[in-house]
Amino acid sequence: MSNDDALQGISADITAGRKDGLSDRILAVAQSTEDPFDILKLMSLLKLLPRDFVESKVAEIVVSKADSSNGLSLANGLYNLGCHVQASDILRKLEPSDQVERLRCRCLCDMEEYEYALEVYNLIKEPVINDKVLKCRLLSSVGEHKKAIAASEELLREYPKDYDVRVTYTNALMMGGHNKEALKYAREGLKEKTADANAVAAYVLWVQGNIKAAGGYASRAVQMDNTHIGAMGVLGICLALKGEYEKAKITAGAINELSPGNRVAIEVLSYCEGH
Repeated sequence: MSNDDALQGISADITAGRKDGLSDRILAVAQSTEDPFDILKLMSLLKLLPRDFVESKVAEIVVSKADSSNGLSLANGLYNLGCHVQASDILRKLEPSDQVERLRCRCLCDMEEYEYALEVYNLIKEPVINDKVLKCRLLSSVGEHKKAIAASEELLREYPKDYDVRVTYTNALMMGGHNKEALKYAREGLKEKTADANAVAAYVLWVQGNIKAAGGYASRAVQMDNTHIGAMGVLGICLALKGEYEKAKITAGAINELSPGNRVAIEVLSYCEGH
């Protein structure tokens, strides 16, 4: 049986609800597969099954197949699947570069090793906008709220319409205890009547615990732009928090169709675990 046939068979069983023994089947296929990228596809299917120890075993198989030619791509795939430790294991073996340090920084951030992540950030020779966004998050996470707000304000002046920058600014405000200011900024942005503005409002309201309103704004953003992954992510999380797990899973699937392996889909699915 080819890898494609195996993947299709496992996927069909998951869709039909036949999940017993599937983790072991996935592990067996992974152990007999030469292509590490096919193994990553198998790992994405594991996200649809109850958590067990198989994921880490399959991730270690991917690590064992990494080399200088495929290592960065494999590490990125593992990172998107939430396997930050294994992604870091690969990155440590690669020659230093901005791409390698950038991903290392993100792995460390998600592993909550914020101070170490800031040290790695300083190794990036030519930071791009997404790097600067991450730095703001790291500054907030180590308690440097004034610096985080100042850095995010500087980014906002440079990129006033960028969705990620706008979210970063509101996040820096909220992490610094300025919830009212974040909410005011989000509400003022709604005057634009754009998908981004509604998605920013959804994010702020979700963080502040107003799930019903957050879901409403996220839904409106998706109606305006059905490819808005940020809005879809907040919508999926809100659905899960309201107990609408099947709808949340459908939303995660839609995100994955738009952007295969996108970690936002994995985050939505994490709110559905056990359901």
